[in-house]
Amino acid sequence: MSAMTQAAFQASASHMVDTDLGRLHVVDTGTGSETIVLWPSIFTDHRIYHGLVAQMGDAYRFLLIDGPAHGQSAGAEREFTMGACAEAMKQVMDDFGLERAIVGGTSWGGLAAAHLALIAPDRAKAVLLMNTPMEIDGRRPGLKARFISTGARWMLRSSMFRNGVARSFFTPTVLDQNPVYAQTFHTMLKSADPSRLAKAIRSVILRGSPLLPRMRDISAPTLVIAGKGDKMYPVARQKEAASLAPRGHFAPVDGKHISVVENPEQVAAIVRDFLAREVAHVPV
Repeated sequence: MSAMTQAAFQASASHMVDTDLGRLHVVDTGTGSETIVLWPSIFTDHRIYHGLVAQMGDAYRFLLIDGPAHGQSAGAEREFTMGACAEAMKQVMDDFGLERAIVGGTSWGGLAAAHLALIAPDRAKAVLLMNTPMEIDGRRPGLKARFISTGARWMLRSSMFRNGVARSFFTPTVLDQNPVYAQTFHTMLKSADPSRLAKAIRSVILRGSPLLPRMRDISAPTLVIAGKGDKMYPVARQKEAASLAPRGHFAPVDGKHISVVENPEQVAAIVRDFLAREVAHVPV
């Protein structure tokens, strides 16, 4: 972790929040008056946002949520829907006394935030959808989705499985240049409860429904960020999703699936500009 990132996290505080999906670990960091609530992707935890906080923590407060069975969060005892994730995000906001906030996430986290904006539009000032699946459909999962969801419980101890996930998420250059992150990625997966982690992964992959046709129902300003090299969720479909949202904006960035790790400076600049234009009274 860089000295800049360490400084941004000096004032961080960890909390455990009771939700319908179990106790979720939440990191409260940053010094701004405007709050951004973020949820990570599957196979990752709040640490993917360290670079973003390093860039924006002086102007924004962040609540970073570890999803069920990820990071320091307990796992849910049952599989769940993305609507349940949205409710859990809302419960975190309630615990911190937040009526409204900027909500977002990466992949799974983007789905949670989008569903929050759909079921409780008055709670979302703006929505940040980073590398978010728009057509995931649990009724018709592809071969790769079935392999990941089926193998997660039994293969987490396999470095080959974990490396395969890492190669899907990040370019080789990023993995080479971020050995500490690559190590924490492996450590988190090895230490996770395999049964509960598998439930979370199956929930995302096998119990989801397409977000694309519902984008037109998100009334809040919505930013869709896509990795140009993300083969899982191609740029063209991400751009289409942004065009469907009434107040949608689209921004492609270099890299694959976890843009906030691969290009935190570029993502931060895009988010700052979007919020300055679309949300009143936020820092420039």
